[in-house]
This record gives sequence, structure tokens and C-alpha cells, in this order.
Amino acid sequence: MKQLLQKIQYQDDQHAFKRFYQAFFFQLYQFAYSYVRSKESAEELVNDVFLGLWQKRKTLGTIQNINVYLYVAIKNASLNWLRKNKLGVPVSIDDLAVHHMQLAPTPEAILISREWQAQIGAAIERLPPRCKMIFKLVKEDGLSYREVAAILEISVKTVDTQLYLALKKLALILEPALHENTGITLASKKRKTS
Repeated sequence: MKQLLQKIQYQDDQHAFKRFYQAFFFQLYQFAYSYVRSKESAEELVNDVFLGLWQKRKTLGTIQNINVYLYVAIKNASLNWLRKNKLGVPVSIDDLAVHHMQLAPTPEAILISREWQAQIGAAIERLPPRCKMIFKLVKEDGLSYREVAAILEISVKTVDTQLYLALKKLALILEPALHENTGITLASKKRKTS
């Protein structure tokens, strides 16, 4: 990523910028959508942020963490859009419309059946908004706890706690299906002994 940013900054490399844009677009689009709840507006906001980034490309070297920079820029653009359109600014993370779209395919994900992926997706949708947002940013978008804390303006401990709660709730939701399909029982559930 650093090489792409250097090519953009020092060589005005449009091809590198396109690759950079493609690497971040979907994640940032989902994040913007959680605020504005409009596909067209979310796409427009992401494109505006990237246009601004291209216009300020000579200063890219001053950005310490590009992940945090992009997510905060999207959050601010989304909040400004909501104010401009008089739609009310979310008071907390719990007011956001977080939607699980699909986990990025990995070698492990390819091995999981479509039915199991659907069950996982449904379980993620049942998470409370705060847990869902933090789960998405950490597990799907690959951001660090510190980055998520900076983006959402919460403590790292809150990120850790919310992710723990999300994983615990997912385990409880998915255990019956896992046991039915594989016979595996998760150790997180305490069993009564007679």
C-alpha cells in the first residue's frame, strides 16, 4: 500500500490511484451506507473523498495512518451530508444501519458451504448495531482495534469488549447449527453435570 501511495504522491500515477481506490471502495462504501442509508449517496460520498485525496495527493506523506484517515473522512462527509439534508445526525454507533454484506472470500471461506455462510451472515445481522459495526471493521475490513477506536471515537477497551461480545453472541447463535451439522459442541457453553 505504501508503494501505491508513493507512486500517487510523487509520480501522479493514475493507475496506482485506481488500484488504491479499488482496494478501499467497497469497505468505505459500506461504512458510508451505514450512516446515509442510500446507495447512491454512499457511493457519491466515497467518490468525493477519493477525489479530494487525488487533489491533495502531494500531501499524502503527511498522513500517518491511511486507514483511519479514509474512514474518518467518510464519517465526516456522511455526517455533513446528513446535516445538509436535515436527516438527523446519529447520536451513537447504535443508531447506525450496519449491514453485513459478505465476508471476503478466503481459502477457509471457500471450504464453507453456502448454507453455512448464509447462517453466519444471518447471525451477524442479529448482532446489536455497535457489536456489528465493530465486528465488521475488525473482522471484515481488517482494521486494528486502535484504528477502529480512532474512527469511532471510542476507547480501545470498548472495541475489545464489543468484539468479545459479538464473538460470544455469534458462538451462541451458531452453536446449534454447528452441532447439528458436525456434532461439534463449543466449549463456551457450560454443561450441567449430574
